[in-house]
Amino acid sequence: MRKVSLLVSTGNLGDNIIEEGSFYEGVKRDIDFFGADAGTADAGPTFLGADMPHNPYEWERHDLEIMLVESRKKKVPMIVGSCSTTGTDRGVNLYADIIRTVAKERKMEPFTMALIYSQIPMDTLRSRVRSGGTEVLGAAFPLTDEVLDNTTNVTASMGIEQIVHALAKGADVIIAGRSCDDTLLAAYPVFKGFDRGVSLHMGKAAECASLVCWPQKVKESIIGTVYDDCFTIEPMHPDQQATPHSVAAHSMYERTNPFVQALPGGILDMHESVYEAQTDRICRVTGSRFVPSPDGSYKVKLEGAGEAGHRVYHLVGVRDTRAIAHMDQILADTRKKVSQIIGAHRDGLYELLFHVYGANAVMQEIEPVKQTLSHEVAVVIEVISKDVELATSVAKCAKFRFFYMSYPGQMNSSGGSVALLTDEPLFPKNKAYRWTVDHLLTLSDPLDPEIFRYTFETVSGK
Repeated sequence: MRKVSLLVSTGNLGDNIIEEGSFYEGVKRDIDFFGADAGTADAGPTFLGADMPHNPYEWERHDLEIMLVESRKKKVPMIVGSCSTTGTDRGVNLYADIIRTVAKERKMEPFTMALIYSQIPMDTLRSRVRSGGTEVLGAAFPLTDEVLDNTTNVTASMGIEQIVHALAKGADVIIAGRSCDDTLLAAYPVFKGFDRGVSLHMGKAAECASLVCWPQKVKESIIGTVYDDCFTIEPMHPDQQATPHSVAAHSMYERTNPFVQALPGGILDMHESVYEAQTDRICRVTGSRFVPSPDGSYKVKLEGAGEAGHRVYHLVGVRDTRAIAHMDQILADTRKKVSQIIGAHRDGLYELLFHVYGANAVMQEIEPVKQTLSHEVAVVIEVISKDVELATSVAKCAKFRFFYMSYPGQMNSSGGSVALLTDEPLFPKNKAYRWTVDHLLTLSDPLDPEIFRYTFETVSGK
């Protein structure tokens, strides 16, 4: 029976390191390619907006090195996408430099490395916006020149076609910019002629490596194998199992619709997917389909971020159950008083945010628990403004007002229920960024050279 097998060892390359025990157990198997996603938007907009690394260099080098060494020993492809968290040109170049360095240090035989860049030059994107080539995805506003004026970096998330093109050109190692997690892993099976729907669902299931198995472990290796009509997931850690429950659950992970995954050129349809236990440790999945876009269009997701200003924090601890019971009123009163003191005419020049840990800081307005039973809470005061002095003044003012809050049943004089970790405002090293672009871009050609740019080179340590 035809098959192609993938070793996946991490769901976010460089974010902590690959566990070597299960990795080398996987290397013993008949592996056709190595793949890893290295990016995420979960880390927030700062890393894309500032184009800065999220992970320590040493961790990223560790993961790339062990994958490169073993893939070259087996003479099979190695595919890494969304380099250095954001998939910007900087990330692609960083990973390429690591590959060159490792190859030289290890005195490796020559191999072909393809770099795929997906960061879009702003002038190019402005031209596409003006020609009507973009539409809203998750953003609440259309993409305009004004939005781009407040955006520093934008990437396009590549699908299968861009990686298949590099494979067809003979690439042994592919270092790619921003990529869809599942298409990154599905590209090689599709290149080898396997069904797109089966391959994409394998990619979706395997994208986070051992998180698709049970019990949960991170950075452990799994093998995803694609056959003509199904795929399987097998963990390499002896204590893990890939069960119908665990694989189905991960297939629904991060989906607004648990049965549909939108992709460049169409959707992965999992309505008829069947999850079965092939053994007590291997799950087999059938019935997954790729459905092309009804109008034949090919759309890629755009991710962009821009500078929001400076961020200043203050921390206030409240230990009075009466105050905690009336926290909504206290926050409203504090916000109103800050506006009066700073000046209502400056309200639009800053954002004042309260995060009440111990009450609803995580879920905020959708928190289902309405009565806080904690005996103490921490209020994180966050202020964002283009003017760092204004942000500092607002944070100090808000902190000060907590010492003079009034609420029903109050039994203490000023400040009696408030504690401070420090009386100084906290200034993060980095500026504040916000997501500015969450849109779709229609391409007439998946290999559009203005959006996806390629370089091919021979790397040799000899």
